[in-house]
Amino acid sequence: MAREITPDQEIWVMTKEAAEITGYNHEYMEILGKKNFRLPENERLIKIRKRSGRFYELWLPDLLRYIDEIGYGPHKNK
Repeated sequence: MAREITPDQEIWVMTKEAAEITGYNHEYMEILGKKNFRLPENERLIKIRKRSGRFYELWLPDLLRYIDEIGYGPHKNK
């Protein structure tokens, strides 16, 4: 998975796309979106916006930074 993104690749992704890109579980991305959306905007670790009532979009650069810093989820075999 490429962690390098250029400014023209800074995009919003739905939680299903985020799961495919990161290798995380789709349900985990939904929970991550829901938890971050409940926080005040200035406290969010990832920019989130809600679409169609229950779907969340995550800002890809923030998501990749979060994964690098937190490190939960899929790990390479040692």
